[in-house]
Amino acid sequence: MKRTTLFLISFLISLPFWWSVNYLQANLEEQFLVESLEKEPPAFFLAGIQQQYSLQQERLKEAQCSHILAGNAIAALVDRDGKPEIIFQKNIDTIKPIASITKLMTALIARDFLKPDQEVTISEKAVRQADETGLLKAGDKILVADLMRMALIESSNDAGFALAEAVEEQNFVLAMNIKAQMLGMVNSYFFNPTGLDDTDKGLSGTNYSTARDLVVLAQSILSEPEILEILRQKQYSFYLNDVFHHELITTNELLGEIPEIIGGKTGTTDLAGSCLLEILKTKNPEKYLVAVVLNSPDRFSDMRALINCAR
Repeated sequence: MKRTTLFLISFLISLPFWWSVNYLQANLEEQFLVESLEKEPPAFFLAGIQQQYSLQQERLKEAQCSHILAGNAIAALVDRDGKPEIIFQKNIDTIKPIASITKLMTALIARDFLKPDQEVTISEKAVRQADETGLLKAGDKILVADLMRMALIESSNDAGFALAEAVEEQNFVLAMNIKAQMLGMVNSYFFNPTGLDDTDKGLSGTNYSTARDLVVLAQSILSEPEILEILRQKQYSFYLNDVFHHELITTNELLGEIPEIIGGKTGTTDLAGSCLLEILKTKNPEKYLVAVVLNSPDRFSDMRALINCAR
């Protein structure tokens, strides 16, 4: 009886000790398990997390893409030579007027046929182009480099037309269409170097292209450092005969707002609606993102949504 009593007393006294040992062991095992999982989580756990993350990203992209109201839009990764990798598309092969995005092709042809330091005399026909920028006068003598800046930064129609006249208007436009075919812009055609609508002819006299073709046009710009340098500029002080003439202010409102943008071109006419093309650098120095919206109710909002959708 004494032995039994002694055993029970000993057992009761030792209970807190064993409980502590068990608690400590459980904590150590739990800590060891946590550390093991942190060092090398099981595949099924990682797969579950990745799947959940991918689903969240997909839903976020869908929400961002759903905000793109433009009738036509594309986002594609490009390099200087390879085939574009399309990330987002909406009616990308539908032919549409492209307004002043035309001037990217105008710049390419001017680069092919004219020298930057060549002087161009502005004609009466050039200053009669529908325009609120440029502020040119007939008889002004302006360098090709400055006409390029006016055409691309402030989207001057006078300057774009003057560049064509420096070659000869009809031959210049012919060269634009030959260039388009050489680049593979199979659904594009140019009637003029400015992108203005011919109100007498309607769609039959308006420069047109597709979102897909404009990616090809932007891709060709990547091999033209002089044009890219102009497209990067938010503003430029233009001097004529060593006298300040006016400040060229970009029409591209997203330039500077979105750091990755290295250049782009706006366009607006009654037939084309609101259009925008942007070229962006990516984390891969060999790749660029080209984004285009055509026929948009708000080209800058649409472009923000498109860029976020493509990221």
